Amino acid sequence: MKLKQVHFAIVISICAFILIGVFGILAPAFHYLPAIEAHVLSLSPWYALFDTPEFLSSIRLTLISGLAATIISFMVAFSVVAAFYQSWILRLFQKSLAPILAVPHAAIAIGLLFLLSPSGWLIRLFTTFDRPPNWITVQDPYTLSLILALVIKETPYLIFVMLACLHQVKADESLNIGRSMGYHSSTVWQKILLPAMYPLIRLPIFIVLAFSLTVVDLALIIGPNTPSTFAVTVFRWFKDADLNERFVASSGAVLLMLLVFVVFLLWECTYRLIVRFTKQTRIQGIRQSFISRLYPWIGSLYFVLLLFVSLAGVILFIWSFAKRWRFPDVLPSTWSLANLERNGSLLFELSWNTLSVGIVSALLALVISIILLEVKRAQSIKTTFFDRLIYVPILLPQVGFLFGIQIFFIRIDFSGHLPAVITLHLFYVLPYVYLTLHSAYLAYNQNYFIQACALTQKPVKSFFQIKLAMLKAPIFSAFAIGFSVSIAQYLPTLIAGNGLISTLTTEAVTLASSGERKIVSLLALMQSIFPLIVFMLAIWLPKVWTPARIKCKQWFARLSLTFSFHSIEKR
Repeated sequence: MKLKQVHFAIVISICAFILIGVFGILAPAFHYLPAIEAHVLSLSPWYALFDTPEFLSSIRLTLISGLAATIISFMVAFSVVAAFYQSWILRLFQKSLAPILAVPHAAIAIGLLFLLSPSGWLIRLFTTFDRPPNWITVQDPYTLSLILALVIKETPYLIFVMLACLHQVKADESLNIGRSMGYHSSTVWQKILLPAMYPLIRLPIFIVLAFSLTVVDLALIIGPNTPSTFAVTVFRWFKDADLNERFVASSGAVLLMLLVFVVFLLWECTYRLIVRFTKQTRIQGIRQSFISRLYPWIGSLYFVLLLFVSLAGVILFIWSFAKRWRFPDVLPSTWSLANLERNGSLLFELSWNTLSVGIVSALLALVISIILLEVKRAQSIKTTFFDRLIYVPILLPQVGFLFGIQIFFIRIDFSGHLPAVITLHLFYVLPYVYLTLHSAYLAYNQNYFIQACALTQKPVKSFFQIKLAMLKAPIFSAFAIGFSVSIAQYLPTLIAGNGLISTLTTEAVTLASSGERKIVSLLALMQSIFPLIVFMLAIWLPKVWTPARIKCKQWFARLSLTFSFHSIEKR
């Protein structure tokens, strides 16, 4: 009964949090903000929004970058799975998923910025210019660099999601039957497995689409500036010293929310139209189509993405320890640890804040997820209200929702404190931890726990020593994913911390356009190292946990036996 009460309290808290955030942004959108003596409802913020010079161009850039990045990511991810399934190439790609998913997107964007800029490493490697060319290779007005950064970050996630659902669509059986009937493997993927997979990966695609349309930190680093994407434009209005701009920003945030859901609707309608108009083509009996022949070539683009990620990591390392690096030198002429020594105190403070918030929010999300899953298992309900509610934080645009929360935090004098930052991080970490742990936790054979309780008569002890011990691999994985999500959070830290609490991410994004490449690279490198370490520990610890625990018990038993012998000898 206590677990049910805790479950109810958690669900109510999340619902209240969402409603506060949405109302906190809806009210100012209609010129209602009592804090600055605005009590009369009005449509003036909307008129001001539509009259802004950059409105249409920002919307256009947002749609281009968001839709293009999602479509390309989906095509590359599906091509990788379809072309290289059951081959060593896909197994090699699988090993690259965890490192890329662990690295925060801000660190990838900073690495790409230093790699692709006119004075970047690629220009140094493959050209003979004496000075940087006057090219717009990053922050371009066509959002090409932003699309590349989004594709690099989103493609591994979609590959991971597709691979996770293959057993549900019985991929091996479908491929064997299709081949026996003379169909090429790629045709089976296109005509049979893709329609079967899509309902399972629809929500992950919407998550990718929402992120691409509303991302702020990535667009600030490598996206266009004048005009910028709509999310960045709204973010700058919120930061304006003139409080009257808050009304225009709020209406822009509401419009961004509506835009995201309209794009969801159009995406789903387009999919249904494609299915309807290609139905005749799918039943014509063609053994191999022209499109299916392109899968190996499109899938090979993932090699290019891996190359970009690798070069971005290398360039961050080089800039972190470079003392003198003039253009067009390929490598620094002088190396030094002075950058690390000079910024040691700053790095320690930022790392402490980052680790504190990341570890605490991931642990809290883990505990809450286990409570929720225990209640769901006890109730034997296939889909609960929380299972649908958990997607709302991921799908809501951060730039609007969080500023509504900020008003609430300021009113209760909670803003600017570490618990406020942890609270907002927990709001975004919890969905990923819950969804990661969900399948493995509910698939656990409860008979082991029942037998342990019957033998020991200690349910709590059996829960920790038997059930959680047997689930240690998914628990460690869920913690690692939650920690990496927390490390990557920019807007939640900035808004809840109110500028008083900085992390590696907020500092790196703030300094990314400052020209201080050495300190920015060092911050991005540190930001990447922590999630990678946690992911490696999540893979290694479950393998050694049980043997190490047995050895510790044996050592303590020997130690107690030794002390008992000593006490007997003294007597």
